[in-house]
Order: sequence, then structure tokens, then C-alpha cells
Amino acid sequence: MDMVDNVYTEHLAELVDEGLVPEESIDEAVRRILRVKFRLGLFDNPYTPELPETERYLLPAFRRAAEQAAAESMVLLKNEGGFLPLSQAGGRIALIGPMADDKVHLMGSWEGKGLPEDVRSILDGMRSEFGPGRVTTARGCGFDGDDDSGFEEALRTAAEADVVVLCLGEMQQWSGENGTRSTLALPAIQERLAAEVSRAGKPAVLLLSSGRPVELARLEQLADAILAVWQPGTCGGDAVAGILSGRTNPSGKLSITFPRHTGQIPIYYNMRQPARHHQGLYQDIPSTPLYEFGHGLSYTTFEYGEIKLPKTVFARGETITAEVEVRNSGTVDGKEAVLWFVSDPVASISRPVKELKYFEKQEIPAGQSRTYRFEIVPERDLSFTGPQGERYLENGEFVLSVGNRKIKFYLTD
Repeated sequence: MDMVDNVYTEHLAELVDEGLVPEESIDEAVRRILRVKFRLGLFDNPYTPELPETERYLLPAFRRAAEQAAAESMVLLKNEGGFLPLSQAGGRIALIGPMADDKVHLMGSWEGKGLPEDVRSILDGMRSEFGPGRVTTARGCGFDGDDDSGFEEALRTAAEADVVVLCLGEMQQWSGENGTRSTLALPAIQERLAAEVSRAGKPAVLLLSSGRPVELARLEQLADAILAVWQPGTCGGDAVAGILSGRTNPSGKLSITFPRHTGQIPIYYNMRQPARHHQGLYQDIPSTPLYEFGHGLSYTTFEYGEIKLPKTVFARGETITAEVEVRNSGTVDGKEAVLWFVSDPVASISRPVKELKYFEKQEIPAGQSRTYRFEIVPERDLSFTGPQGERYLENGEFVLSVGNRKIKFYLTD
């Protein structure tokens, strides 16, 4: 199966005629593709009814699913003093920034067949959620460049509001395939806009739309709360508004690491253990990330119980069942994603500090608990790959961690 470059259609017949590619290889490749299609059931009902676009696309149920998917992917990075959700009791909200009423870049670099006229912008969502009379807006500046002629209007709009929502981020072509840039920081004009608006002295929420981590060293201190909304697509504006209002409790967790500065990269959660823990540290900033892999806040609180294992010593062929009870100790229903990590502190090669092996999200009503389980298969979850692709499973000590809990267990013959 070939994508985009057309080398098969342009050259494969000629290669077969020349005897360089045997027909048997093509037959086997076709068999593999058809086998997957049969297993997926694509031939059970090969002919689908032809329906008009109004009955196929952007149906209410599809929009609700898109909004939910967008909302569950968003990550609440910061919420100082429980500033979010915003009060429903009144007060004016100023949406400021180039992403506030954007309908193109909110779709991201892989928008497919998405059309701007079908997108619910952040401004659309906020006015629907809070009422049009409560929400004012000013673009302030573009995504890039040095035109600050809109700063004055932005500052005035912020001064007349009770809360500022800064809508900053990336243009769609700045991330994704072939989107390499020299820095993770947003363009200086956006950071200058944030600093200018902060002169109004109003509490501020930073909405960050991007396809990757962003350097927030200068922006983080200007915001009481930060919500990473990524590139949420057609219904992204409604998803954002639902989280800011509290209609939706955020439950996303970071699948990437946010460095404090671009100069920290590469920095990632499963780096290998250093030989000298007291060396290789930065002298001008902390060596830890700003927001680590798996970070994500909620409008409620979750308490993790002790990890439970049936025993601590296991044979190599055994399946190990681990459990942990998680309690919603707050007053708001919420979903908690539990991430299970495994560490192999002593091995024949240097192993990562920890590795994510399983994750699961469950809804937990306020005051209630749920039990999460992880079935550890040693050959799959405790082994590592050698230089020739072979799998190695070694006996010894392992560490299982989840939340703020850890437990040791051992593998033997």
C-alpha cells in the first residue's frame, strides 16, 4: 500500500516486467491488505446508501461527539486558587488575541475536509455559553509580525471587563508534518500583547491553541489559569466554553512534556537514568519540566489508595493483576485518567526512569470511588528490545507506580 508518492502506479508494472519484483510478492501484499479489510468487516456490507451531504455530515450527534472528544483532550495546566471555572453570576469577559474569533487555525494542520464556515470559534462558544452581552472581544494583534496597532483597543477592552481570556497560539502550518521551527516560544508580538493586557490588572486565563508544547516562561506568570486546547477542530469553541463555565470538568492529561525553555529540549519523561545524578543540571533554571508528562488538573480532587498486588514475587509466565482504588474527594463529578508506569532500576542495559504501560479513564461521582486494574504480562510489559529487535526479559526487581503511589515486585524463574 502506497501513500501520495505514486511510485507503485508509475514504476511497479515496469519492475514486474523486468523481473525485479516477482508477482508472488504483489499477490502476498494484496492478500495482507484484503485480510485486514475482511477482518474489519468492510466486505460485509460493501455498498452504502448514497445520501445527501445534509444527512451525512455535521449532524447534531456528530457535533456532540466532536465537542466531547475536543473537551476530553484539553488539559488544564494551571488553576491558581481555583480561579476556574468562571462564575455564572455575571461580570464581563474580554476575549483577546488572534485566536479569539479564528475559524481556520483552530482546525490545525490536518483539517482534512474541514471548512471554516462550519467551525465554532472560541468567541462563538463563549457567547453561546455565557450570553452575548457578557463577552467582548479585541484581536489585539496577528499571529506573527510586529503590528501592535491593536494593543490600545485590547488594553481598553481588558480594562472594561472583569476577566480577561487570552486566546493565543499557533497558525495551523506551524506544527504537524514538515512544521519544524527554531523555538517553542510563541512569536514576540503575542507575548507583548499578553504583557500589555496585563497592565489592566484583571485576572486572566490563557487559552493556548497549539500542536505541540509551547515555551511559557514569560506567559505563565501573567495568567491565573492556563488551558491547553490544542487544535480542537470544528466544535472546539463550544468545548472551550464548556470547560471555562464548568459545564465540563477537564480531564485531559499531557501526553508530552512542556519544557521551561526551548533550550531544555530534548526533555521527556522516559529518559534513561543518568550515571551521575549530581551532574548535567542547569545552573540558571530548574532542570525539571514546567509541566511534566501526565500532568492535568481537574475541578475536583482525587485520592489514590495503596497499590494492591496478590503477592510480590512472580514467575516469568504469570500474569500480574494490579489494582488501585481512586476516590473523588471533591464536590464535583469528574473523570480521572489513571496512568500506570513501570521502572526497571537494575538491568543489563540502562533502562528508562519509567515507562507508561497502561492507562484508563473512568467517571467518578463526587464522594465515590472506582477501582482501576492493570493486567501486567511480563513478556509484554517488563521486557526490552535488543539491537536486532529481539525481546529480553530479565529477572529481578521492578517498580510499579500510579499517581503518587509506588510498589516493588520481583520476577524469578
